[in-house]
Amino acid sequence: MRCGRGGWHNAPIISVIPYFEAPNIGPIQPWGFFVASGALLSIILAGRVCKRWGLDQDVMSELAAWVLVGGFVGARLVHVFLYRWVDYEDNLGDIFKMWEGGLSSYGGFVFAPLVGAWFVWKKKLNVLHFGDVCIFAFMPGWTLGRVGCFAIHDHPGRITDFFLAAEMKLQPIGAAEPFIQARHDLGLYDGILTLVLSALFFWWARRPRPIGFYVAWGSMLYAVPRFFLDYLRATDLSWSDTRYLGLTPAQYGSIILLAFGAWILTRRLQPLPSSS
Repeated sequence: MRCGRGGWHNAPIISVIPYFEAPNIGPIQPWGFFVASGALLSIILAGRVCKRWGLDQDVMSELAAWVLVGGFVGARLVHVFLYRWVDYEDNLGDIFKMWEGGLSSYGGFVFAPLVGAWFVWKKKLNVLHFGDVCIFAFMPGWTLGRVGCFAIHDHPGRITDFFLAAEMKLQPIGAAEPFIQARHDLGLYDGILTLVLSALFFWWARRPRPIGFYVAWGSMLYAVPRFFLDYLRATDLSWSDTRYLGLTPAQYGSIILLAFGAWILTRRLQPLPSSS
């Protein structure tokens, strides 16, 4: 059975992306594989950007480790405590099963920069310059990680006949059994967004930019569409995202991220060193 915009019925929903189940390869789950691959891609790209921009690659290697740990821990904590605490309060051991999915992007966006900024500040280096490297390298890696989200459809949206609808097997509240439904896939949409931003970054990188340029524009250009994308999230599932005063935690994060990017753009851009 399939479900259309108005409810459950037998008429098929035509969508570009038919229903599929991404298989495990031995003990390797598709979500974990793509997230780990994305992290590796970001680390490699960060090293190359550092070399091109004349920054210390050894410092970047250490920074990458701090940022990754801070990002994953923050992403997990926000997911558990702000989104899905009801699923973990009686199963605390499941909090550590990160390979099964369950990360909040904005949890990572908060913790990773804080940890990274602290590390670079302790080294008495330019925080914004290394921040530019991190966000430049982060976008392509995040795109690859979102392929993992799409593979398991862990960010289902509302029922739709949009041409990018993905068919998913879900059990809405009140349904006796799971149905295959065509819905928005927010993991897919977010991956498309970061892919576009990655391409824009590489285009911008054809000539030197002020220090803080990528931090500012990356923050703002991600925050605005992400805020509106969250209105497409499902509300009819038992594990739908928690809302606070009608907004998801990610929407509040988008507002903060937009303000942060605007602050950097208007107050904190720095000229490149004369030797660059």
